Amino acid sequence: MDNKQEKEKLIKWFNQMREIEQTARDTYFSIASDPRVSDEEVKKVFREIASDEERHSQIVQKIVNIITNNL
Repeated sequence: MDNKQEKEKLIKWFNQMREIEQTARDTYFSIASDPRVSDEEVKKVFREIASDEERHSQIVQKIVNIITNNL
């Protein structure tokens, strides 16, 4: 496999990882905003986890950008 193929493979893999992080973020935000969840502490925890997942997604995007621009 040549360098271009390896680069494309890495970008694809990290983009899939980013999508997983975004799906997790959306799931946690959904739980935090669900009216059936009445406990404010539970909502707070899920919002915090969703924020963590958003940061993870941003980190993975930075990795994709590094691979795209530097490899």
